[in-house]
Amino acid sequence: MKKILQIVLLSILFISCDSNERNIKKTFNRLNAGETSSASKYIWPEDHKNLYTFEERFLSENELLSFDIETIEKLNDESYKVTLNCSNGNEELLTYFKSKRNLLSDIKIVDTFFVKKANGKEYLKFDWDLNEKSISNNIKLSSILVEKINLRSGPGKKFNVIGQLEKGEELLMDDNYENSNWRKGFYFEENSSIKEVYFSSQLTDRKEISFFTLNWADSMGVIVISILGLIVLFVVYPLLFGALFRTGGDGAGAFGLILFVVLLVVVYFTYQIIETAIFELFIINLPF
Repeated sequence: MKKILQIVLLSILFISCDSNERNIKKTFNRLNAGETSSASKYIWPEDHKNLYTFEERFLSENELLSFDIETIEKLNDESYKVTLNCSNGNEELLTYFKSKRNLLSDIKIVDTFFVKKANGKEYLKFDWDLNEKSISNNIKLSSILVEKINLRSGPGKKFNVIGQLEKGEELLMDDNYENSNWRKGFYFEENSSIKEVYFSSQLTDRKEISFFTLNWADSMGVIVISILGLIVLFVVYPLLFGALFRTGGDGAGAFGLILFVVLLVVVYFTYQIIETAIFELFIINLPF
């Protein structure tokens, strides 16, 4: 058993030495699976707004959109040239890549991804900033407080109404915009374009935004998650099954039911551990 554990740990150490090339593969694998929050762990934090915008405009409404990596060429330690096959992209997305001269054919995209380092970790720059009007780095979230609010083309009632939102709906706002009566926001249209809009500050609120929140498994390193998995497998499960088999006497039914519920919870967390570990080690995406 000791040798098995040593082999497992050595394998984990060997395979989990993440290169930037692996991080590129992980990012697009997660995006193709619709797991943008999980993909965000590999992206430079200041570029999360770009990833969020990309998700809102293209990924959330098109489950068939995918980016399949064809080749990755290392240019130097801080840049990689990536060739992607884009399937089921809409006209606006392809037009954007064509304007950047990244579109080689109807589906083939070539782009360079840069690496940034902070606190001993390496992240990928995500500069697919697909905005006609650049979104400010100082972004907040605004919620509608009344039954319905007009979105206007400028800061004032003299400007045309170009849309409406209802109570409880939210949109991004530029917190750098200075006007005591009006806020400047960004509205995602059905055709995937972004429209700059203005709306009343008295009828809306303002709050901080966290673009992506990692689940507990994604927030851990592969070494930690693998060790946790071994503890659950060799310690938690034997204790639970032992307690289930020893259950007897008065109150056994209620106690057994509690243990069974605990077991189901442990199985759920075990699957998350397995999914995260397999993905980090082998870049295989299990259903989540």
